[in-house]
Amino acid sequence: MQRFGSVGLAVGAGLVAVLSACSSSTSLSPSTGSSPSASALATPTSGTAFDKAPSPTVAALPFVNQDGQTVTLDSFKGQTVVLTDFLSLCQEVCPLTAGNFGQIAEKVKMAGASSKITLLEVTVDPARDTTARLKAYSRNLGAPVNWQFWTGSPANIAALWKEMGVFYEKVGEDPGIHPIDWWTGKGLTYDVDHQDVVFVIGADGHEKWLIQGNPNLQGGSVPPSLVHFLNANGQANLASPGAQSWTSRDVTAALTYVTGQQIG
Repeated sequence: MQRFGSVGLAVGAGLVAVLSACSSSTSLSPSTGSSPSASALATPTSGTAFDKAPSPTVAALPFVNQDGQTVTLDSFKGQTVVLTDFLSLCQEVCPLTAGNFGQIAEKVKMAGASSKITLLEVTVDPARDTTARLKAYSRNLGAPVNWQFWTGSPANIAALWKEMGVFYEKVGEDPGIHPIDWWTGKGLTYDVDHQDVVFVIGADGHEKWLIQGNPNLQGGSVPPSLVHFLNANGQANLASPGAQSWTSRDVTAALTYVTGQQIG
């Protein structure tokens, strides 16, 4: 995976972070119009805290989860949502994200907050990430009920990630590498480059916090079912996520800030 330089993210006071992707990328198209959070709780020391209401149009867009249910961001008002972008065929970063999300899910469960906090991964590869594939991916992870995976029409997926300021694009596979689809056993013909960004959305539906960078498992492990997904670059990212990275502790600190309940 190509390593990227720093860019500024126009949210709140601003954030400078290293961008990463499944293969390579160009630039981030940031979301704007945010303002600093007014919460009296201690602001997380990592990431950026802010308060931005989503576009009503985007919040009402229909998606489909791994169980075939039609869902919208609006339908999760009243829940705190940890949102990230991914694709199930990613071989370099997304399995590491799943490792951190598994740690977060466990900490949320231990805090007795599973009914109040949803972990949500939304694809950047709607052409291949069908409901059936996402169901198989979820089963591979042993994901609990409050860890969801969404797909949708290409137009709706594009509208969501444009609203969130997350860049992605379809690219050809490296001709020197011959990756195999874990589900079908067939060779892959393309990849999807994307920024790696984690958001926390509050119970009011507003974006409250975000962080960018490679997942840092802090000695934790990639779920056993996904270890064999990692290519050489993925193994390198696992061993050395880099200075600009995020941990499960970063996210649980943000959840504590947003919800007012101690998580982790």
